[in-house]
Amino acid sequence: MQISKSTIHNWLVVHIEGQVDSKTSAQLNDYLAAELANDANIALDLRQVPFMSSAGLRTLLLLYRRVEALGFALALVGLAEDIADTMKVTGFYDFFIVLPDLDALQTAAGTT
Repeated sequence: MQISKSTIHNWLVVHIEGQVDSKTSAQLNDYLAAELANDANIALDLRQVPFMSSAGLRTLLLLYRRVEALGFALALVGLAEDIADTMKVTGFYDFFIVLPDLDALQTAAGTT
């Protein structure tokens, strides 16, 4: 898994490439925990994530709770259909701002 970051429309965008599973979710969790200190809305660019296990979904849910407690927004960008379907079944899809692409962050920035 590769992780990088950028800033787009006042969102801290964390770009993730590769699978998020039991082998990589701790790395992602550690990276995101460090980024929470930046006091910004966070968007996870998941366009290059083809698979996410339950460990990855748990990481998203924990991140959501931490970001919400800080008063910021969390957006998921470019979710694969299979991942979105799993999130809908588990019941926490609606917790997140879900966007089709990074351009949509401009509009989402005005809603937070």
